[in-house]
Parts: sequence; structure tokens; C-alpha cells
Amino acid sequence: MSTTRRERAIAEAKALDLSSADFVAREFEIWDLLREELPVARVEHAPMVPGVSGGWVLTRYDDIADALIRPRDLSSQVGMLAMRPWIPQAIDPPAHTGYRRLLNPWFAAEAMTKLEPHLEQYAGDLLEKMLAKDEFDFVADFADPFPTVIFCELVGFPLADYPQLMDWKNVLMHADDGHSRGRELALAKGRALGIPVDAGVTTAQFFQIRAVTGLEIYGYLKKLVDERREQPADDLITKLLHAKYEGERPLTQEEVEDTLFLLFMAGLDTVASVLGLIVKGFAEDPAKRREFVALMEDPERVAPAIEELVRYHAIVTMPRRATHALGFRGEQIAENELVACPSPAANRDPAQFPHPNELIFDRAPNRHIGFGFGPHRCLGIHLARRELRIALQAFQRRLPDYRLHRSKPAELFGGMKGVSSLWLQRG
Repeated sequence: MSTTRRERAIAEAKALDLSSADFVAREFEIWDLLREELPVARVEHAPMVPGVSGGWVLTRYDDIADALIRPRDLSSQVGMLAMRPWIPQAIDPPAHTGYRRLLNPWFAAEAMTKLEPHLEQYAGDLLEKMLAKDEFDFVADFADPFPTVIFCELVGFPLADYPQLMDWKNVLMHADDGHSRGRELALAKGRALGIPVDAGVTTAQFFQIRAVTGLEIYGYLKKLVDERREQPADDLITKLLHAKYEGERPLTQEEVEDTLFLLFMAGLDTVASVLGLIVKGFAEDPAKRREFVALMEDPERVAPAIEELVRYHAIVTMPRRATHALGFRGEQIAENELVACPSPAANRDPAQFPHPNELIFDRAPNRHIGFGFGPHRCLGIHLARRELRIALQAFQRRLPDYRLHRSKPAELFGGMKGVSSLWLQRG
């Protein structure tokens, strides 16, 4: 007897693993099936929160948007690692509101506009080195360092620490999601901890490796904060030390460290991942690349084009925790169960976006949630938009014609998805 679509959806939900190679290869097929047949799907393992059994995943735009604006029912405090909650991502209103009010001016559009000349200069410097070669890894040579080094300068992380910061990031975020460098580093860390990694690493062991790495990052952040207390600088670390929560009191040492940890997690990965996916897509579709090149110098046309690229190449799945038992679209979610809200699924919902699998650079309206939604919408949205625009403009100007490498395939990873290696050749 043939399997029905409903039965297939139940099976896909049961086996759902955002980090698996099978999911990476069939992502949008799976999202489409669940959205049509099982839009509030029960899963065996909570996406984005390793080691947690059971949970739910949403796939319709309206449901995901609704979940993200209900912090009293669906909290951001999910306990992804054995650490304190990151500020402000893992803090709910009303406390979250005070932290965002403090941070928002430093990431406002006007403040980020002032960075544009430096962004353009640094993009040019990287491209000069990269394009001296006939073939190159776009991720290693440009997509990773461009936003990361800018972010390090902004926050106050010494540029000499860039290799260590990237290694920590890759272990923490990409130990077991198909990212070869992340896995290599995680296995080395496991061996140093006495974990028999050569016999296979369990979810619990990867959790231990990540937790130790997180503690190393916290130790690093504490050292930097202590140094800035003695020697202030023109960076976000110093601003945090001088800031007052709700204008009333200085931030505690823990609050400063927890905020910097969140900035570390957000600033060292997301723009690089989206940028890699965009350029991979352009290498595979020269006609669409030429369409972008034809409009990218027009400020009125390039802004919506960047929004459409973020919609199309969304990467973030946002986990939430039920604060109490609640009914949601006919399903009963138990207290403390986790609910995954994947922006890639929401951003391909045909009920919200006609022809969702097509890049339409002048799409309007375009209420995508590639930058999140609700009170936790991306703090660095204005910086991310500028980095993506400037990076794409600079690259296409210098090399308008390129293609994927014939013998070095792109390396994709899942989870908080992206491209870990993207070898290109001149067209």
C-alpha cells in the first residue's frame, strides 16, 4: 500500500534533524510537506537544542510570527548550554526591554552608516588579495573575515585573536552539523578532555565539548572586561562598562559578559553564512547574478534586493520554551516543551510570499523574518544590511563573472546553516 503524504509528513517530523546531510539536501521539500500536512509537528529531538528529547516545529509564516511575539507563553530562555542566559537574546520582556533600550543606539542606522567607508575599504583590501588568485575559497578569503573582523573592531576584540575566536565559534556552533572545520576542532577538544572520540561522539559528549568551549570564551571575555576597566577604549566593551540599565545602575560583571557572549555568537557567524549562500546561488545562476549586478548601483533598487536575498537565504531557527501548558493551533504543548521557529520555512510560505522559491528583487511587500521577528528581532540588522550590500557590490564590481570550482564542491552545513567552503573560479 502506498504511503500517504500525511504519513510521510509524520515520518519526516519524527526523524527531523536540521544538522543532517539528508535534511540539508532536502530542506525545502521537507518544509513544504510539513507546512501542508503537519504545520505544528511533533518531533523526537528539539531542533537547535542538542540533547533535548521531544518538542515541536512550526512551518507556517503566521504561526511562527505569532509564536515569536508571545514571550509570556513561549520564552526565549531555553537553556541551550549549561550557561547563564545570553543578553538580550535569551531574556524575556520586561527585563529584555531595558537591555535593548540600552544597546539599540549603538547599532542604530545612523551609527552604522558612519561605518560604511571603513566597510568599503576593508572589503577592497580583502578582494585585492583574494582576486590575485585564479581560484579561491570565497568563505575563507572573504565571507568569514569581512564581517568578523569588522565586528571584532566594533566590539573591542583584538584582531590578533581572530583565529582563536573563529575556532571557538566553530566548535560552539558547528561541532556536529556538517561543518568540517567545526567537527575537526570539536574532536580535538574531545581528545584533550579524554573523550574517546575515535569510537564516535554522542550528543551528550558534544554537549560537554561545547560547554567547556563556552567556559573558555567566558574566561576570555572576563579578561577583556577587566582590561577595559583599567584601560578604556573606543569600543562596545567600554560602552557597556559605562552604561546604566534603565539609566539607574551600572551593569554587573555578569551582565557585561553575558551581553558580550551574545554579541560574539551573533557577530561571528550569521552574515558570513548568508553571504556564502548568496554567492553560491549567484555562481549557480548567472542570469540572476546579472540581474542583481544591473540594479545594485541604484540605492532605491538595491535595498529591496538585499531584503529579498535575506528572505530567500534565511538561516536562523529560533527555539522557544513553553512557560506553561498551552493550546496552539489545535495541538497541546506541555510546559517546558521546546518549539522551533525556522525562518527558512516561514520565508518560503506561499501564503505569505507568492512564488516563494523564486528570487524577486523588487518583491513587495516583503515582510520576511530573516532577521527575526517581535521583541528579539536582530539587534545588528542595520550593520548586517550594510555588510551584505557593500560586500556584494564590491565583489561583483571586481569579478562580475565567476563559477563554482569544477573539482572542489561547496561544503554546506545544517543547523544554523551556511557554507563552510566555497571554491570559485573565474568565469
